[in-house]
Amino acid sequence: MANPQQATGATAGKGTIIQRVRLYTGLILFVFVLVHYINHSLGHVSLAAMEDFLDVQEVFTNTIIVQIILYGALLIHGLLGLYKLAMLRTWKLPVWEWAQILFGLAIPWLLVSHIAFTRAPQQMLGIHVDYAHELSLLWPGAAIQQSILLLVVWIHGCVGIHFWLRIRSWYPTWLPVFAAVAIILPILALTGWIAAARRMLDVQAALALDSPEAKAALDAVRSENLFIIQNMRPIESFAQYVVLTILIVTLLFMLGRWLLQLFHPRIRVSYANGSVVTSSPGVTLLEISRQGGIPHMAVCGGRARCSTCRTLIIDGDENLSEVTPAERLLLDKLRTGPEIRLACQCRVNGDIKVRPLIETQDGIASPRNADPLGWGVERELAVFFLDIRGFSRISENALPYDVVFILNSLFAQVGSAVERSNGYIDKFMGDGMMALFGLNADPEQASRDAIQAAVNSQAAAEVANGLLKQHLNEPLRIGIGVHTGQAVVGRVGKTSDQVSPSRLTAVGDTVNVAARLEAATKELAAGLVISAQTFELAGIEITSDIGERSKIKVHNITEPVDVVAVREYSALEARLKAFETSSANKPAEPVQKKKPRKEQKKVGQDAKKKLGV
Repeated sequence: MANPQQATGATAGKGTIIQRVRLYTGLILFVFVLVHYINHSLGHVSLAAMEDFLDVQEVFTNTIIVQIILYGALLIHGLLGLYKLAMLRTWKLPVWEWAQILFGLAIPWLLVSHIAFTRAPQQMLGIHVDYAHELSLLWPGAAIQQSILLLVVWIHGCVGIHFWLRIRSWYPTWLPVFAAVAIILPILALTGWIAAARRMLDVQAALALDSPEAKAALDAVRSENLFIIQNMRPIESFAQYVVLTILIVTLLFMLGRWLLQLFHPRIRVSYANGSVVTSSPGVTLLEISRQGGIPHMAVCGGRARCSTCRTLIIDGDENLSEVTPAERLLLDKLRTGPEIRLACQCRVNGDIKVRPLIETQDGIASPRNADPLGWGVERELAVFFLDIRGFSRISENALPYDVVFILNSLFAQVGSAVERSNGYIDKFMGDGMMALFGLNADPEQASRDAIQAAVNSQAAAEVANGLLKQHLNEPLRIGIGVHTGQAVVGRVGKTSDQVSPSRLTAVGDTVNVAARLEAATKELAAGLVISAQTFELAGIEITSDIGERSKIKVHNITEPVDVVAVREYSALEARLKAFETSSANKPAEPVQKKKPRKEQKKVGQDAKKKLGV
C-alpha cells in the first residue's frame, strides 16, 4: 500500500499543497526583494557600488531559468493570494491577516508602474535601464509611489515570514535579530536609493554647467527617459486596468457567494460553554468560531502547521468534511482519536456540538507570546532523575509523619543543590525527583550544571543523613541518572490553557533514558550513572578515575546507551572545579591600542602598495 504522505504530497505540520506552494513562491520572491533592497542600500556608498552589485545580480536574474522561476513565482503567488481571498467565508480575521491581505492587494497596483519603467523597457524597447536611468526616471516624480511600494512589499513579506516561523522552537531566540534586520534594511534601502538619486542629479547638473560634452550626454539621457515614458505610459495604464479588473471580479465573486449563502439553510454549532453560532454550510469550524466571536486558538493562522485549534467533537461528527491529508498526518503524529479534529481544516455541513481543547482568555492575543514554553517546544536538555534506594523498607518501619518529614528533609537539601546549579525541579514522585537543566542555557552548560547538581546532591544526602540520624535505622542512599538530548518541553495538565498555568515538564526519549539510567544505579552499584553524551557535551574527558564505562539497553531505544557508572565523586568534583577555574581565568581578548592617525594612514598606504592598488 502506498504511503499516504507520498501519494498526496502532504506533510505533517506543513499545511495543504496550496498553502505550501503559496509559501514557497513567497519565499522565492522574498529572497529577490531582500537582495534588491541590499542593492538599494548601497546608494549610501556610491552609484558605482549599486551598479557593480546589480551587474553581479543580473548574471543570475537575466538567465532564462531564473526569470521563469521568478516571474512564475510572482504569478502563482498572486493568483493563490486571490484564491485565498475569494475563499474567505468570514470577515472576522486577526488584524495581522487583514494587514497581509490588504498589503498584498496593494502590491500589484504599485508594482506594474515599477516594472513598466524599470524592467519592461529592456524587453519591449531594447533599452537597458541601469541604475542611472532608473534613478532619473523615479526621482523626484515617482519617489512617493515607489517608497510606498518598497514598504508595502517588505511589510507583507515580513508578516508572512513571522507567522510561518513563530511555531519553530528556535524562533524566539532569533526574533530580536530578525526584528532588527526587518527594521533597519528597509530604512537603508529607502534612504539609499533617494540619496543616490539626489547625488547623481546634483553631479550631472554641475558637470553640464562646466562641459558641453557632459551637457550633451545629459540631454541624451533625458531624451531617452522621455522616450521610455511616452512609450510605457499606455502599457502602465493597461496593466493597472487589468489588475483593477481582476480585483473587482474577485470582490464581486465574494459578494455573490455571500448573497447566495443568505438563501442556504443555516447550520448550528453548539459549544460546550453554552454558546451557539449559526452559519451557512461548508465553512471551516475555525471560521465559524471567529464569526461568532468564540475564542478559538490558532497559532499558525489556520495552515495545519500547529495543533492549537484541535477540537473535541462531542456530537455530529458525521456532519463534518473528510479529514484532509495534512490534517490526518498531523493528527496521527499526535496519536489522537477520531473524535479530535483541527478546526482550521474541517468544514461543517450540519449541526454539531464541540469543545475547543485549548482555551484562551479574552484579551490574550497569543498566550504563546506570554509564555513561549506554554504550547510545547523542542529543546536540548539535561534531564536529572533521583530515587531513594530502599525507601519502601524505611517507610514500612516508620510513622506516617516520620515518612513525610524524612522526605521533606532530604528533598529540601537536594532541591537546594539542584537549584543552585541552575536546575528546574520538574516534579517530585513519591521518593523520587525529576529536574531539568537547559531551559535558559545551551546544552554544554546544561550538561555541566546537571553533573554538578548530581555530585552536590550526593553531598546534600549526607547532610540530610546527619540531620535525620535520630529518625533513621539506616542512612538514606540515593541513585541519580543524567542524560542530555532533545525533549519536548511544555505545560501539561488540566490548566495547560495558561489561564492558571501548570508547571513545565518534559517528555520524550531523553526523559525515558534518564529514568533508565537512574534505575541502572542499582544494577551497576553506583551512586551516579551519567550518559557519555552528557560528559562529552560538558567537555569532561571520561577517565578511569571518574568511573567505569558500560552500555545499557533502554526500552524502545534501538542502540544501547553508552554510560559511565560513578562510584567515587572526588575525581569528578575536581574535574568540574578545574573546568570552572579555567573558564574563570581565561584571559580576555587583548584590546589593541589604537594607532595614531598618521600611522594608520601609512599602514593603509603600505597595504595598497602590496596589493598593487
